[in-house]
Amino acid sequence: MSTENSGILINRLPSPTWFRLGVNGAAAEKRESFDGKSAFFTAKNLGQVDVKTFPAEEAIRYADSFSDGIRREKYIAGKRAIYQEQHFASGLGAEFDDYMINSVSGVDVYTVGEGEKLASPVILSFDFADGADTASMQIIRACRDSEAVFIINQKSGRSAEGYSANSVRVIVEQGAKLHLIRNNLTGRGYTVLEDTAAVVRESGEFSFTQLMLGGDKVYSGCYADLCGDKSVLNINAGYTGDYENLIDINYVACQRGKKTKSEINVNGSLRDKAVKVFRGTIDFRQGASGSEGDEREDVLLLSPQVTNKTVPVILTEEEEVSGHHGATIGNLSEEMLFYLQTRGIPKNEAELLMTKGRLQSIADRIPDGGTLDEVSSFICRSHSRPENGKGNCDE
Repeated sequence: MSTENSGILINRLPSPTWFRLGVNGAAAEKRESFDGKSAFFTAKNLGQVDVKTFPAEEAIRYADSFSDGIRREKYIAGKRAIYQEQHFASGLGAEFDDYMINSVSGVDVYTVGEGEKLASPVILSFDFADGADTASMQIIRACRDSEAVFIINQKSGRSAEGYSANSVRVIVEQGAKLHLIRNNLTGRGYTVLEDTAAVVRESGEFSFTQLMLGGDKVYSGCYADLCGDKSVLNINAGYTGDYENLIDINYVACQRGKKTKSEINVNGSLRDKAVKVFRGTIDFRQGASGSEGDEREDVLLLSPQVTNKTVPVILTEEEEVSGHHGATIGNLSEEMLFYLQTRGIPKNEAELLMTKGRLQSIADRIPDGGTLDEVSSFICRSHSRPENGKGNCDE
């Protein structure tokens, strides 16, 4: 396996609001080089889209041409905002962007033609070998008035170790609807960095569904720029953390157009000594009059030793906007455990049932039966413990 090098700064908040908590960003490890031990890649339903592969720098210039020349300000009076200097802003940020451009040789560009409505989801699956170090980038473009679903699966053996860095740029043109689904089903020794960037034009709709169920250290970011009037963003994410793993999340809804809408819903559970940081930012820019934004997180704590940090942020430069945020942080009460145990359900199965319930509403958004079965099976396996049995994985 190649040499690690720590110090890449990712998941920066747009404003240093939470400086004292030390959650304005994260430092993730990176690889000096990739050993070529790549994943086994499969793709389904590609016949519905146009696919081309470009050298990395050429592909980035292509994507940047759709960013509408959006200005990435460094500072704004009164808000002390710190913006990444990216033409096409991403969740993990500029340093990760540069790292990826220098790490991959080719970028696959998937284009859904104007007015096309895909009959079935395009599924891109990466099956990682133990010890694999991989880096990959994709660009997904939904042309005007098109509709499509893309699913990206990253998976490996349960005990596998490795490193995966993946970046996706999404272009949603006028009136188009694109649903991107990311599933992380990697082994307990994996470090996973998942970066998503989106530009959404007039009356476009970008739906982002993410399930973070595997890995040892997981860093995920999504930055969606609602630059078109009446553009829409929907994020639905779920995670489960156990043992001593780390989950670090940064979602940003940047609302520039008039009458834009964003909704961020996150559900998760933590047990053992797991650590999780969730940053959720709704950023109303000048000119976004009539826009609405809402973000919610619901966390189930299954151990007193977990570390949970929830960081909701709303920024605004516009008066005529409506923004809301909230979080629910709870435990599996002794009364609930007693009730379930009197009906023959041991503690391990009770925790599994509660976790599955929180994740199922998100998993149900996956419009592919095979992928949904894999996700459900992974949830069950990840919560099975030798001392407690496998739990009920049949439902």
